[in-house]
Amino acid sequence: MGYKTKFNWLLKLKPEQGLNEGDISVGKEYKFTKDNYRTFPVDIPIYLVNKDWQAIGMATIKEYTVGNEKTTGIYKVTKIFDDEQRNIISKTLR
Repeated sequence: MGYKTKFNWLLKLKPEQGLNEGDISVGKEYKFTKDNYRTFPVDIPIYLVNKDWQAIGMATIKEYTVGNEKTTGIYKVTKIFDDEQRNIISKTLR
């Protein structure tokens, strides 16, 4: 008996989970879905990362819900990295 949860200090998404890199803008909110039970910091900037561990920018989790082996929520993009920032941060994350 127990409750398994993952603590996430970045938001790593695939397109089917809620990341459309071709249509992402600072200030906009997007929905996301992740498998399993996860815990995110709310209203604290975290890295937004694609499936290949490339840093896209910064985001804040506005809200999330955990249940039925899924975590769903809303994130707001607060910064999009330029190429130099993306390369440096992506290397650090990998």
